[in-house]
Amino acid sequence: MSDQRIFTRYRASEIRTDLQNIDIKKLKSSATKRKNALKKIIANISLGNYGEMLELLPEILSFWQIEDDFEVKRICHEYARSLGSIKPKITDDILPFVLQDLKSRNEHLQIMALRTLVFIPSASFTNEAFKFIISMVNRRNASEELTKTALFALIQLDDLNHNKVTDLFNIIHDTIQQRSDNPSIQVAALHTLYAIHEKHTDMKPLQITVESCFDLVERLSELNEWDKGLLLEALTTAVVPQTHADSYDLIDIVLPQLQHVNTFVVLNTFKFVIYLLNYVDSVSENIVKRLSNSIIALLNKAPELQFLVLRNVILLLLSREKPLLDLDVSYFFVEFNDPIYIKDTKLECLYLLANQDTLSQILEELEQYATDIDIQMSRKAIRAIGNLAVKLDENAATDCFNLLLHLLEFGVDYVVQEIISVFRNILRKYPDKFRSSIREIVKYTDAVQEPESKNAMIWIVTQYADFLPDYITVFEKLNSSFMEDPLEVQFSILNSSIKLFMKFPTPETKQLSGDVLRTCVDMVNNPDLRARALMYQRLIQLANSQYGPYAALDNSLHEIVDSNLPLIELNSKLDPLVLEELALNISSVTSVYLKPTSQIFRLNRTKFLPQSPVLLADKNKLTINDGPSFSRDRADSKAKSLPKRTPTMSDYDKPAEKVNQLRGKMKSSSSSPSKLVRKPSMLMKRLSMKRPF
Repeated sequence: MSDQRIFTRYRASEIRTDLQNIDIKKLKSSATKRKNALKKIIANISLGNYGEMLELLPEILSFWQIEDDFEVKRICHEYARSLGSIKPKITDDILPFVLQDLKSRNEHLQIMALRTLVFIPSASFTNEAFKFIISMVNRRNASEELTKTALFALIQLDDLNHNKVTDLFNIIHDTIQQRSDNPSIQVAALHTLYAIHEKHTDMKPLQITVESCFDLVERLSELNEWDKGLLLEALTTAVVPQTHADSYDLIDIVLPQLQHVNTFVVLNTFKFVIYLLNYVDSVSENIVKRLSNSIIALLNKAPELQFLVLRNVILLLLSREKPLLDLDVSYFFVEFNDPIYIKDTKLECLYLLANQDTLSQILEELEQYATDIDIQMSRKAIRAIGNLAVKLDENAATDCFNLLLHLLEFGVDYVVQEIISVFRNILRKYPDKFRSSIREIVKYTDAVQEPESKNAMIWIVTQYADFLPDYITVFEKLNSSFMEDPLEVQFSILNSSIKLFMKFPTPETKQLSGDVLRTCVDMVNNPDLRARALMYQRLIQLANSQYGPYAALDNSLHEIVDSNLPLIELNSKLDPLVLEELALNISSVTSVYLKPTSQIFRLNRTKFLPQSPVLLADKNKLTINDGPSFSRDRADSKAKSLPKRTPTMSDYDKPAEKVNQLRGKMKSSSSSPSKLVRKPSMLMKRLSMKRPF
């Protein structure tokens, strides 16, 4: 049966007739028809047809009792979950059937029954769920999937009965600390505790011992990809290294996961490593390369994942004066088929990566974007060039300014108008450096039509009128359409006319400012603009009455109308505490918005770095060296008593998708990585050795 026929609103009598007709015939072909009729019930619940579907409870219970087909059972459980919370009275009739499935020998049916018990917010269902979960956690021979489902169910039950869940914390902690044959259950227990602690800000943050952490990360190879991701996510802030050696050892163990094919695993590994770097005094350049290459590899993923990765790159570039990532700017060049949100984010990355060494390469790329047929992209590229001129030093500003002058000759309206808007910011940062180019800029007065560009041109003409012999003519041209201009442009014309009169108290400027004032007072309907014009008019009259003609040039009045503007600065830094919190939420929604968790999820816990004797107070004091990734006193630390570990693979210099050769690394007495051997004979000899590979 097609989905169109299933997802149609039916009356209860119609579906009941179908079920009764099917029940008469005991043929195998009737099984499909029976399932289709039951699917109609679930589809109608999805469509909101609750009232009609509630009448079919007796039919559902009859099939629940006699049917052994798993798909029919699944439909019955879905019916119970969907309507159990809406109609609490039906839960008493459903509970015996759910408990019957819970006692079944079919593991999948037990999991389904447990989820139904947890999903329905009824005291009887919740009590039965707790009984079953306690029995499953205490059993040693229980199946893996059923035990994990029982542990995960506690997260949802916590919303119904938090006190009863906290009573089980000791059992869950024991499950984490006791080394079992199946580490996946330990991960499920840890994730359960982590999720519950995150929901309750009144509880202390989750903490586990360093020994338990080592026991878990040592068994990463035994876990599936989702368990790896959950483990690494929960360990961030849950384990607090007490020595530098603890941090170095943990980093060394988890680093190979940066090459995992699953993005969830890679990003949580990345977050865990960034967290551990707060508890070391130095880091190897090799680790920086591995972190950088993992980010580069993720840039080949789907656009949605690219966006998440790029937003986290911005976070990491903002978090330290000397970023931990060594990224070539070419990886952030825009592709023609990138979605607009990817293009915007890449431009932000290019802006943050720009310095004296990379500026020429970035400007060459931005010049191509500025002449692109995509108008939105062209505007953003021009705006990025202007921001770079404000961000960097004078030499860089000169290069950016010259490039914008060159693009000005392109002659396209939207390009010219965006460049004029950008010039205003550059001239505010360097008011005396580019005076010689003012006349060239003013030549494009006729091209400015948009409010922002027109405001910029009015400001430029007013600010640098002493370099323009025909500034009155230019200003009158900008003032010619005063009544049709937007309000913000009218404000700019009014303010600038008064400033010109103050700078050059001539009959021409007096006539110009007087015309503008009369227009604003007599013809404009906006009360704010009229009030501003009246204020200027009274100030000038007051000054004239006290000091004589043209006394508006008095210093006090000059400070009110034409005071010096502060130099423009682009502040791209966030609060250190906010950056610390965001770094602990890498790959989450908060890292995308670059806002604290409390501003997005009000009920979630605010993360912070736990205190430790080795916590690095100032992140910028972390040094990057060419030495090994472990500390010099590693042999004297308690990490020496840990079980001997197999050395990790050393493919850090290649992105995960490009690693095509098997490389070995044998542990030497000096703890330094062995040289790569490319000869096949030597490689086979190494593979045949009994020592750890």
